[in-house]
Amino acid sequence: MRFRSSIILALLCASIIIWLGAAQGMVFINEVEANPAGDESAHKTSITAWFELYNNDDKDVDIGGWSINNSEGRSMTIPQGVVIKGLDYYVMDVRPKWLAQTDEFLVLTDATGSEVDRTAVLSDEEDNEIAWTRDPDGRDTNSTDDWKFLANSRGF
Repeated sequence: MRFRSSIILALLCASIIIWLGAAQGMVFINEVEANPAGDESAHKTSITAWFELYNNDDKDVDIGGWSINNSEGRSMTIPQGVVIKGLDYYVMDVRPKWLAQTDEFLVLTDATGSEVDRTAVLSDEEDNEIAWTRDPDGRDTNSTDDWKFLANSRGF
């Protein structure tokens, strides 16, 4: 009986180790710049709104095929093959006026359509280099207090 218990325990431990190795990191919408400094409607390539995703785990996460959806029903899919390294960022520029400057919120869904994260309702009418950011990076307590209007730190 003792030998059988040892085998069961060993298989259980191996299963847990395999499961932990396959566990995905947590990816969050970490920063949103809806109203960058300058005339975004002039279609200058140097002036663009953007959002940043952050992987707060030390494991890489494949986000290819995931989607970001905004409060106005717009959606964009992250290209296949995009991987966020552990404790790293992914920034995605968006077309002019894709992000609303008032009452905007974003929802991140994985490739199966399951919600991964969402922002608070954000407004940015300042036309400057200030962005809505989670403070500290990756903080998610499901509270609007997670978000601060700070100097943008795009990709950092």
